Amino acid sequence: MRILILDDQKSARRVLKQLLSSLTYAEVVEAESLSSAKAVVDTSSVDLCLVDVRLSTDSTDRGGLEFLAYLRSQGRSIPAVMVTASTELAEVREAMRRGAQDYVLKDELSPEMLLPIVEGIRERLALKGEVLRLRQRVEKTWGTAALVGSSPAMARVRRLIERLADADAPVLIRGDTGTGKELVARALHETSARRDHPFLAVNCSALPGTLVESMIFGHERGAFTGADRKVRGHLELAGQGTLLLDEIAEMPAELQAKLLRVLEDRRFRPLGSETELPLRARVLAATHINLEERIAEGRFREDLFFRLNVVTIEIPALDERKEDVVELLGAFMADLPRKLAFSEAAIAWLVRRHWPGNVRELRNAVERLALLSDSDRVDVAVLDEIVGVQAIGGSAREVDSLAKSILALPLRLGSKLDVIERAVLHHAIETCGGNKSAAARLIGVDRKALERKWDRLSDEPPPSEPRDPPSR
Repeated sequence: MRILILDDQKSARRVLKQLLSSLTYAEVVEAESLSSAKAVVDTSSVDLCLVDVRLSTDSTDRGGLEFLAYLRSQGRSIPAVMVTASTELAEVREAMRRGAQDYVLKDELSPEMLLPIVEGIRERLALKGEVLRLRQRVEKTWGTAALVGSSPAMARVRRLIERLADADAPVLIRGDTGTGKELVARALHETSARRDHPFLAVNCSALPGTLVESMIFGHERGAFTGADRKVRGHLELAGQGTLLLDEIAEMPAELQAKLLRVLEDRRFRPLGSETELPLRARVLAATHINLEERIAEGRFREDLFFRLNVVTIEIPALDERKEDVVELLGAFMADLPRKLAFSEAAIAWLVRRHWPGNVRELRNAVERLALLSDSDRVDVAVLDEIVGVQAIGGSAREVDSLAKSILALPLRLGSKLDVIERAVLHHAIETCGGNKSAAARLIGVDRKALERKWDRLSDEPPPSEPRDPPSR
């Protein structure tokens, strides 16, 4: 702890330094004038200032108070204690107004008077530092810093979070399973002014409808069979924080209607209660389901969708941001006790691989490698053995790309499904040299099904199996 003593009298500085000598953690710096004190705080770190009000023999001098004003003008939150001979009440009030945390008269100066003040300030500084470290850890774990990846897609997500953080409007978070929807919701919470209040999440698909409703709204004793006590719901427990309704597409229809009313009226009623409570929390929703399809099927309320969909954050699949795989590998490895080294070929294998489970699947793969790999050096052979061989390049995405190309074909070709099916049949039979049984196995159907499809789709006979040349 670095302590600055500001006093124009050398004897006074010597007494204070002697009193502080018993504090093994204290490093003392001296200043005799306002200018020298400014130089100290401007060029080095100071944790506490012991300041005299007057810094000269001039009775009108108030250099110590000017120093306090200077600290505030520079935005420095260095705690200060006035140690002075002045007993004027007006000066005491002015010192406190300018930020002094305590006031000690030189006539009463003693270890019993000064050291507890210094120790108390030290404890508060330590607590403040711990809070700052915890805040940084939370930001790294749950804030935007936790959204690993420098790809343009992830940069857009982070920008949206920063813009929406302090808005009260609902946000709909959409993305495939494993992309990190709850991570985005927590980042919205931690980036907002609500971060000092609770963040709660309810998985709408994990429990039966009655239990989900009770968890969200709460209930009074006797509200339903088995309700033997009063339970506060997450809408109440979240307070002024954030409530995430995960898997919102699975919410029962009757509960959707109640949620819509809550979002519009900003009030809710626990089950069995006659009293309405104000909704103070911000509500977020997340889903990997196509809600537009659910609406068309009559399984999700269109008006609730519009109320939740004020702003949407779309989280890209990992296959859409392959450039982030290396950064994600580094982040996952940093959290594991065992450090692995990946060969260049192994990294290329991981980057090219299709990840249907997205970031969650990649994390699980890294953890599995750390547990099961015999060597700290990971090559392609190790990946094939532990992570599992998969068609490099992502066959599922190739099929998607092919389907899009087929849909773009001109309509004059007739039924696009018939066109592509006929082409697949022809090439399979041709590839197998006319062997219809082998072609059927290649396609994944039996021979009779292949022949029926060919008869339906083509007026031509299928390519024939090769015959042995006649014997001479």
